[in-house]
Amino acid sequence: MSTRAHVAVIVLAIPVFVFILRMVRQRKLRAKYSVLWLSVGVALVVLAAAPGLLTWLADRLGVYYVPSLLFVGGIGFLLLLSLHFSWELSRLEDRTRALAEENALLRYEVEQLESRDDSPADEV
Repeated sequence: MSTRAHVAVIVLAIPVFVFILRMVRQRKLRAKYSVLWLSVGVALVVLAAAPGLLTWLADRLGVYYVPSLLFVGGIGFLLLLSLHFSWELSRLEDRTRALAEENALLRYEVEQLESRDDSPADEV
């Protein structure tokens, strides 16, 4: 990448950081996800600031075409992110099902109590 491209990545990272922090403060993004995205941003800024780092890493891993290492890393990150979100979705689905069952049982109990109160009392 050219020097202008490196500077552009660094300059574009600043508004992204501000945007992520703003979303966390407005409670539109949870802190645990903001750490993930801020870490990705920091990694990109480091790679942009130190262009030789990616080349060094590619040499150590035996990758001949340096940009392919970046793409493989990105695809790996997206696969891990997808796996994490699938796990979160499964966990939330189980929690929603449990809450719906609990709600149904409580509603049934309330209806039983209301029907008992509405029935005429037996007078002796």
